[in-house]
Amino acid sequence: MSRFVTAEPIPPGEYLRDEIDARGWTHADLAEVLDMSRRQVVNLITGTSAVTPETAIALAQAFDQDAETWMHLQVSYELARAARKERDIEKRAAVYNKVPVREMVRRGWIDEHKDPTLLSEAVCRFLRIPSISHDPERKWAARKSGSYKVDNGAQIAWHSRAKQLAECVSVPKYSPRNFARTVAQLRQLMANRHDVRRVPRVLAGAGIRFVIVQHLKGSKVDGASFWLGDSPTIAVTLRYDRIDNFWFTLMHELAHVKYRDESLDVALMETDDATLPEIERRANKDAAEYLVPQDKLESFIRRCGRLYYQRRLVEFANWQQVHPGIVVGQLHWRRELKHSQFRRLLEKVKNEIVGQALTDGWGDCPATGVE
Repeated sequence: MSRFVTAEPIPPGEYLRDEIDARGWTHADLAEVLDMSRRQVVNLITGTSAVTPETAIALAQAFDQDAETWMHLQVSYELARAARKERDIEKRAAVYNKVPVREMVRRGWIDEHKDPTLLSEAVCRFLRIPSISHDPERKWAARKSGSYKVDNGAQIAWHSRAKQLAECVSVPKYSPRNFARTVAQLRQLMANRHDVRRVPRVLAGAGIRFVIVQHLKGSKVDGASFWLGDSPTIAVTLRYDRIDNFWFTLMHELAHVKYRDESLDVALMETDDATLPEIERRANKDAAEYLVPQDKLESFIRRCGRLYYQRRLVEFANWQQVHPGIVVGQLHWRRELKHSQFRRLLEKVKNEIVGQALTDGWGDCPATGVE
């Protein structure tokens, strides 16, 4: 007879149950007929035990059938089960290639699922895509390390989570006319590390949503800006817990808000500045100017003649009304200083601002109705 392989695994026990029911037999009756224990019959019916050649011959004699019929049922079942396992592996691989599943489960963004179909559905709901083969909308400008041309799975997941949180933040209508005033208000907070906690309130008053999403391993994102309709959002990771990095990232993303940059080829910061996209070089330039007027900084550099002392740095920072760590960060960025120099001036800010804005990470996972 020709072999039929089912699309879904159906154990021979299903057919055996039909044969027993058709004859009105009980499990004990079949056990008597086959000279087996009742447990052996139950194992055959439930699929716990496979149909062996000896069992196939016994079943054929009991039901007046061919032994090949039962062997074909067993082989078809095993082939279908193997094929489903291959499909499951393929489905699971597609999901894991899309996003960092284990990290997302650990962070509470999706539930853990052994079934690859349920896992795929959970990820699709999180990314808001119809199927795992689709890509989510990626209109954002980011300060990160990595490729210009493609976002990796960790970056896609991080951006999706930042967007979910931003949708939960209520702010008044944004007006570009207030941009300069917002920058001025923020600059008044740059002298003292503790004033970092006031940043979310200033941004919210200007109609700019602000969220904090701890970076995912491999994402290498410092911050990003994107728009929800006419409402701008700035999201930061605090990947480097330093006052200079926080303020430069914030002002960099604020520059993107100013020009309403929405780039599909997102930026990176580890390559030579000459290779950065134009919008990223522009954002870097504006951010540096917002932090310390560059003509003043260049004048300070000329006066120092590369002989930098902490007292000089602090005096110049006080004159510019910014934290000394911001000046050090600018000099690091310009390569006037080695990155190992004056690092104790680069104070940490995470504990100052986490919790002052909607925050996801460091053990906290706000509910947004995704799962």
